[in-house]
Amino acid sequence: MLAIHGVSIRAGVKPLFENASLSIHPGQKVGLIGQNGVGKTTLFKAIMNEVPLDAGQISVPANWLIGYVEQEVSDSKLCALDYVCFGDSQYAELEAKIKHAEQLDDHDALVRAHDEMDRISGYEVPQKAQQLLAGLGFSVQDLNKSIQSFSGGWQVRLKLAKALMQRSDLLLLDEPTNHLDIEAVAWLIQWLKSYQGAVLMISHDRDFLDQVVQGIAHIQHQKIHYYSGNFAAFERQRNEQLMQQHALHEKQKQQMQHLKTFIERFKAKASKAKQAQSRVKALERMEQVAAVQATNPFHFEFFEPKHQPDPMVKVENVDFGYDDKPILQQASLVLRAGDRIGLVGVNGSGKTTLIKLLVGEVEPQAGKIQISKGVTVGYFAQHQLEALQLEHSPLQHMLTLGEEVSDQQARDFLGQFGFTNEQSLTPVATFSGGEKARLALAMIVYQRPNLVILDEPTNHLDMETRDALDMALQEFGGALIVVTHDKHLLASIADQFWWVHEGKVTLYHGDLESYLQTRLKTLKQSQETQKQAERLEMDRPVQNKKQLRQQNAQRRKQLDQLLKPHLSAMKKVEKQMEKAQSELDQLHELMEDSALYEAENKSKLTEILKTQASCEKVLEESELEWLELQEQIELCTQSFEDSQFD
Repeated sequence: MLAIHGVSIRAGVKPLFENASLSIHPGQKVGLIGQNGVGKTTLFKAIMNEVPLDAGQISVPANWLIGYVEQEVSDSKLCALDYVCFGDSQYAELEAKIKHAEQLDDHDALVRAHDEMDRISGYEVPQKAQQLLAGLGFSVQDLNKSIQSFSGGWQVRLKLAKALMQRSDLLLLDEPTNHLDIEAVAWLIQWLKSYQGAVLMISHDRDFLDQVVQGIAHIQHQKIHYYSGNFAAFERQRNEQLMQQHALHEKQKQQMQHLKTFIERFKAKASKAKQAQSRVKALERMEQVAAVQATNPFHFEFFEPKHQPDPMVKVENVDFGYDDKPILQQASLVLRAGDRIGLVGVNGSGKTTLIKLLVGEVEPQAGKIQISKGVTVGYFAQHQLEALQLEHSPLQHMLTLGEEVSDQQARDFLGQFGFTNEQSLTPVATFSGGEKARLALAMIVYQRPNLVILDEPTNHLDMETRDALDMALQEFGGALIVVTHDKHLLASIADQFWWVHEGKVTLYHGDLESYLQTRLKTLKQSQETQKQAERLEMDRPVQNKKQLRQQNAQRRKQLDQLLKPHLSAMKKVEKQMEKAQSELDQLHELMEDSALYEAENKSKLTEILKTQASCEKVLEESELEWLELQEQIELCTQSFEDSQFD
């Protein structure tokens, strides 16, 4: 096992760990959490022997191989497939030996290398690499592209794929969901569930942690505190500890009362019914973990907009593309006052492009975008962090926002975002990514926007800041457009979704489950269309119809064999979905009985609600797995079809 015993580490004069200990056993999956700056990444480096220990020891079994994501791309001239394949170091070494033997025309050495490659099942490596790349969103056409041709975000995915390709007993992952879309995150969850080795991962994505880990290692006060179970279990255990502190109880009640007031204010209005419902869900969660929230050092809120034009934005028949490649075509949308939009779609589909069009960073090639008079936009994107003046302090940044803000007002405001007086005077150049993101958020909030647009706001944010942002956005009364891979955040703040897909933007209402259902329906329709096209092709009169039937039969047989494992897995998942839905239907019938809500049936009602939650979770996970399998089938089918024309 990995044994961290009595470890002390300092970063300069700042103590990160003092007599900290943690053990991770074979196959165990543990989430490493804590505020930004507490030493999570430093601990990874210590495990890799990249930083020295001031005291204690870290021991790893001699036969364990450690997999990790490299900081820089090692050879940017490689194509994507080779780069990921070479994540398997044994395969890479033997490939080099084979190439060297071929150059020397050394027959014996070549035979030995091929025998060794066969022994380690090396000939299966390219296929595994293709599966990894497909799961992370790469197309068949991407496989032979050079790494240099990919953007920074896609290079991050390549480095993750290479890390997953490593033969490892312990996998170290630092924010693996950053730069992934929801679909790729769903695939990664399934991959990690099937991974046989131990995993230690840094993540601030609570939904991701809930589905993958069996333990939480929480860094606080230079110690590592281990909690058994997923993140939800961690919050419950922390809640039990903190509820014993009476001072927190009053703060908890205030937070819960604030949410209840909001719900009562909006639930009577039909136009705000979905917003109120999202607050109901937040309240249910807060009742379990409010004490944990009460310890959050960050608490900020958006100012109530003084006025909101309606509609706020109109997009009419907009086209846009790069280098003759169309990204968006005939996009037409209307953003109304108070709308809370989740922008969804796989990476590369055009979400960020649409946002850049809305904020005026790029101009449409056709059509028009009309921003109503009086709309004030608060825009957050990762590239804006790079635009911060590194030599300036947070206080200097705040003072540039308006003459009316005083020095003390700016300091007080920055304090809500976790900046001490000392930090407010420190140059931004020394800040972490999370601290820069908090400063950018503070500047947006201070400018009192009535439309907030956020493009992946949670990258670099720790759990506490994400929670504070979540609460602030729930209370924000203006319009909101958000792109995020954080499923928890998206589900709690978005009331409707814009789906960017194949150059189109589709508007529909509903929660995140509605989005997934729409994806399933669209994929099924695509399948049916493909089947109809095949039937039409078979009915077309040709001179040698018998030969064509034989060719098509052979092709179908080959394709059926290729898809057999995916289709088999899909049938199992569909049975799980049917079973879960059937159980839910039975529970709903039971819950229609008014007698169930009488005092003497309280325990029975509690049990039914628990079962309902369990069934809903199974149904949600099954739907995501079905979606993943369907995409794999489409990818295999497309790859097979392409091979027929090579």
